Amino acid sequence: MPDSNKETLLATGFVDVGAWHQAGEGIVYKLDGERAPANALLMEQPNALYAFVRDEAVRYIGKTTQGVKSGFVGYRNPGKGQQTNLRCNAKIKEALKAGAEIRILVFTPVSDLRYREFEINLAAGLEDALIKAFQPPWNGSDKGKPITENAEREKAEETVDALPDDYAATCSPMFTSAPTLATFEITLGQAYYHHGFINPGKGVSSLLGPDSDPIQIAFEDGTDPVLSTINRKANPNGTVRIVGRNRQIAEWFQGHFHLGDVVQAKVVDPNHILLMSPKPGGTQAPADESPAPVGIRPVT
Repeated sequence: MPDSNKETLLATGFVDVGAWHQAGEGIVYKLDGERAPANALLMEQPNALYAFVRDEAVRYIGKTTQGVKSGFVGYRNPGKGQQTNLRCNAKIKEALKAGAEIRILVFTPVSDLRYREFEINLAAGLEDALIKAFQPPWNGSDKGKPITENAEREKAEETVDALPDDYAATCSPMFTSAPTLATFEITLGQAYYHHGFINPGKGVSSLLGPDSDPIQIAFEDGTDPVLSTINRKANPNGTVRIVGRNRQIAEWFQGHFHLGDVVQAKVVDPNHILLMSPKPGGTQAPADESPAPVGIRPVT
């Protein structure tokens, strides 16, 4: 593939989130840039791809099932039998000592890709194609050809240890004690209930991140959070629509509410929304009632 470099990965959907740095005799990674808080969400998501880039050239491509943050534990502190981690750790240290910058790119698809009733792991399917195209030299090899990481090695490497991290986790399945920037309501008309749409409205949209930023939808009952995307182009008036993995949001609506119910929602910060569970004795609108506009109650 011609021009198989950093720009190619960015055009594919990878995001430049940060870089590796020297820390004494070891290495650490740091998220940087204006979108560092939002990019921290990408580091937590399962079924992701990541790449290490030196001087615009892709040196390594890897996959993780448990989250990039977990996987990077092994690169910082490789075990004796972890050949991939040992090799990348040494290569990163060598490059940093030579004054080079090693950028970190992450790919976390948030769209629903399905074949009939089956969800397809896009990251897993893309890994082979990217390694074949880029031939990253830091990947292991088989008969001279770069290869992917195998599941057995990944499981051993990605056991989360109680190690300090360079960027505090911003993801949590619940935000019961977190401050609230604003609250809004979602009236579950047909589209919201069956398709998982979230349109926070004009007032709340001003509090959310820029277009294409990741946003985490968390649930008060502790259901696993959903990583979605802020879309400011879908609605004609420029207000935010949450786009990506809406099927999972719809399934939560359907498992906790009825058509016509009103869901209370909180904006925790520009990249986190918390959906509240139904309260005992809550009212239910008639199933055939027309969907009401989304209400907004900014916090004062």
